[in-house]
Amino acid sequence: MAAINGKGKKTAEEPSTDDWSFVEALLASRAARTVYLWGPPGTGKSFTACTSGLEGREVFSVSLTPETPAAELRGLWMPKGDRFVWQDGVFVEAMRRGARIVINEISHASYDVLAILHPVLESRETARLTLPDLQTVSPAEGFQVVCTDNEPPDQLPAALRDRFDCVLRVGRPHPKALERLSEDFRQSALRTFDLEEDRAISVRGWLAVQEIEKELGREAAFRAVFGVERGEQLLRASALGHA
Repeated sequence: MAAINGKGKKTAEEPSTDDWSFVEALLASRAARTVYLWGPPGTGKSFTACTSGLEGREVFSVSLTPETPAAELRGLWMPKGDRFVWQDGVFVEAMRRGARIVINEISHASYDVLAILHPVLESRETARLTLPDLQTVSPAEGFQVVCTDNEPPDQLPAALRDRFDCVLRVGRPHPKALERLSEDFRQSALRTFDLEEDRAISVRGWLAVQEIEKELGREAAFRAVFGVERGEQLLRASALGHA
């Protein structure tokens, strides 16, 4: 897991890929204003981004899709009685309050949304967003942007990619996520993360199996969560101790 600035240079000595304590320390740092956290699904990226290192700071969270409109994030005019009033979107509200905004699945954002991210991700001195009513909002002290995704930031426009102070790749599940699994499922989950990335199974999947097993039994749980063929393979591998 490397901490890298937007220009591709390491900003800290590269720790091991399962060093979540490093991620948490970075999120708590007021110097790390824009962070891109990526890796396989189900490792705990969003959970950590929303809960770790807040130090009393508020946190807002949004998950993006190609249909998410920029107006929803920036704000829009809303009807109130016989007039319209301005309602701040989540980006502007977080900026005003000096909060952390967690943006999930940024790679799914439309060009419209990516465009308004440029001024939000600017440096502390130049970040500002001008609203349709010509009011300009600058971020209050403590404002931080944490983006999470399964993909590296390579697919983002170069100018946007360059605005991230730190880029972290996490390849292993967060210890707190693993603690929710029984010992045998925990070991199976860890073994799948040692496989090729497209064969790794998220902790969410193992948690679903663990819950369904209580009512329907282990075989049915594996088949329900992973499908018949893959479920049977994983069930046999789990029984042999090398899922």
